[in-house]
Amino acid sequence: MSIILRRKILTAIVSSLLFALIFSLPGGFDMNAFATLYYLNVMIVVTYGVITSILSDWFSKLISQTSITREITSFVFHCLFGFILGVLGLGSAISFFIIDRLLTKVKIRWWHVILGILIVVLIFIIALNIG
Repeated sequence: MSIILRRKILTAIVSSLLFALIFSLPGGFDMNAFATLYYLNVMIVVTYGVITSILSDWFSKLISQTSITREITSFVFHCLFGFILGVLGLGSAISFFIIDRLLTKVKIRWWHVILGILIVVLIFIIALNIG
């Protein structure tokens, strides 16, 4: 469970950063918009997203027998849980799912997660000083 939790927390940090970058770039990059979107997204994804992602993976293991159907079922559950929060929640859930599956191939240690959290704090400090 510890390995899964490390991966899910790091996925939440990375997917929130990617999500905020994608949605703050159209119309020109605005640091305040980026910081606001990033911190709202990271708070929701670290709490709601990590829990629902663990549940989605668990439900898909119960329902599906093969690895392909398990991945499809997990993706559908991620989308359903994300869509509860609206279209932006759906987009965030899809990016979370993709990054989570990419990170399954990487050995993640707790220092990776701590480094990710420190980067979140650093972005927050930079955003406060710019804004």
